[in-house]
Amino acid sequence: MLSIVTRRMYRRLDAEYPCRYVMPHCVRLAAVRDISLNGFRVQCLSAPPSQTIIRVQLWLPGQKDCLKIDQAVVRWAEQEEFGVQIVALSNDADCRLAGHIEQLLHQRAVDGLAEDGLHQANRRLTDCV
Repeated sequence: MLSIVTRRMYRRLDAEYPCRYVMPHCVRLAAVRDISLNGFRVQCLSAPPSQTIIRVQLWLPGQKDCLKIDQAVVRWAEQEEFGVQIVALSNDADCRLAGHIEQLLHQRAVDGLAEDGLHQANRRLTDCV
């Protein structure tokens, strides 16, 4: 039997959110490509080195203010993307992120049920033909 092992604590969800990350001597614009409760993948022009400590400002859809992540660590880096683990954020930011993830999971579940229903309807139509 094949065993699948992952180090991630939470499921990653596809995303496309603007963000900016702040390092000691620069600020860079980027985009979040997937997100979870404790981290995300960032697409950028030039990734910071692994183990770099950064701050992140993230704009979630439907929210007026940016979500501020006070401290995050770059866990892996490639040329134009990197993975971030959240280390510290305020209680408000944590609640906002958790609420957003919950909405995404709920929407995916609803979409999945609708898609399952569509597949079932298509199968019934195929059976009738």
